[in-house]
Amino acid sequence: MKFDPELIIFDHDGVLVDSEILAMEHLASISTAHGVPTSIPEAFDLYLGSSFDYVVEYLRTNGAVVDRDEVHDAFHTSLFEDFRTRLQEIPGTSELLQTLRDNDQLISIASSGSRERVTLGITTTRANQYFKDSIITTAEDAKRGKPFPDLFLITAERAGIDPRNCLVIEDSPFGIEAASHAGMSSIGLAYRTPAEKLSAADLVVRTPKEVLLALGY
Repeated sequence: MKFDPELIIFDHDGVLVDSEILAMEHLASISTAHGVPTSIPEAFDLYLGSSFDYVVEYLRTNGAVVDRDEVHDAFHTSLFEDFRTRLQEIPGTSELLQTLRDNDQLISIASSGSRERVTLGITTTRANQYFKDSIITTAEDAKRGKPFPDLFLITAERAGIDPRNCLVIEDSPFGIEAASHAGMSSIGLAYRTPAEKLSAADLVVRTPKEVLLALGY
């Protein structure tokens, strides 16, 4: 399957940077500490691609007493320290972004994470050089995160591109669902996510190189 988008919208966590494993380690620990025993694989199943408020609501639904702001601050303090010391790009991401830049492809980022998180992620992995003039939409820009389409629609509107001419690169079922609701095509990147969980995407790949092939490079 080949795509010819005017705008490519990248998710951040798990697509540009290999941060999901770090986040799920912390979320599994937080859930367990709040009386909802959760393994790292279970955290992937439960939380991948969701907002932090979704995590809090899930824990509360399962009987946990959660101080949202306290847990939010503790989570991000520990996660961002891991970003600074352990974070890597998804292998092949630099080559993908360089090729897109060389071919004047319009790119952007839409993430359910905070702007601080995205900025730290792309700066640590040096992906920020490819997004200097790009639109970056984060949790602060939309009232609803994925699986709602708001983040993607805001990004397309800011870029002046019809949603039907946008392609989303995602690694979570929530993200693929949000792209569908936005009327956008999608490629599921199954790097850490099992491919079957991304089956609703128009195409599922395992590496950034396969994204290039789908774009005809």
